[in-house]
Amino acid sequence: MLELTPLNEAGTVDKLYTLNCVYGPELRQQQINAAVKRKLPFIVPRKEHSRKIAIVASGPSVTECVDILKDFDGEIWGINGAFQWMRHRGIKPSGFVGLDPEELLKDYLVETPDDATYYLAAQVHSDVFDHLAGKNVRLWFPADGEVKFPFGAIPIFGGSTCLGRAPNLAYVLGYRDVHIFGGDSSFTDKSHVYGDSGLIPGGTFPFECNGRLFITTRQMLNQACEFSEQLVEWARPGSKGETPLNATIYGDGLMQWMFKQNYDSGTYGQYIYEAVGGGKNRKERRAMRKNAAA
Repeated sequence: MLELTPLNEAGTVDKLYTLNCVYGPELRQQQINAAVKRKLPFIVPRKEHSRKIAIVASGPSVTECVDILKDFDGEIWGINGAFQWMRHRGIKPSGFVGLDPEELLKDYLVETPDDATYYLAAQVHSDVFDHLAGKNVRLWFPADGEVKFPFGAIPIFGGSTCLGRAPNLAYVLGYRDVHIFGGDSSFTDKSHVYGDSGLIPGGTFPFECNGRLFITTRQMLNQACEFSEQLVEWARPGSKGETPLNATIYGDGLMQWMFKQNYDSGTYGQYIYEAVGGGKNRKERRAMRKNAAA
């Protein structure tokens, strides 16, 4: 029987997921220190606004969304190779988001237009920063319990991948209406939208979700689980009354199907009902908010 990987516990939107799948904490710290010495501007919290943002990853399903993205009436961020892939299809992303600490991140930046903003995590390799010298680079800091950040750094919580952090980065920058494309966490005849057919990475395995079979990897499965948890966390008001993040997801991969399963089962609705104080009077809800803020 196929052994399923369970979801993490509920309420983990601010959990410190490990980021050492490629580089250990010592190397990450070295790269963070080097990035800070460049005196690049840090991202800072912005007041919430009504502008929309599309966050585009590289799952194969994004090929079905080209026309939607061309007509999208808001900002568009591309993660890794999705940035250049969109530009080659007449879509002009206004931002690039990178988290990976390896030098290969530079391979996704063959084209570096001057009218884009490059949101680079502080742990990104120095060669990537060199490659973007003179461009509009903004430094952000993924929450990480194994390294130290400078004074004034705003930790960006989320999952173990860039896609799991990007919506929280957008939230800090004032966005509340977030549209997510290509977050499949599973493969079709290729692993990424920009890859060649038949190129599937090693370590894949079949994973059944609500009657459908998906080809995925452990990292991608973790991403789907983390993201499914964050979706319900984003939908509840903050402890200080902040507007929830409204996340809309597109595509038909493991991540989207996992959320659909939770939604159809009623788990999603029940969680939100309890999170906003369902069935409690005003005094009880006030006490809940007070306890949450303590």
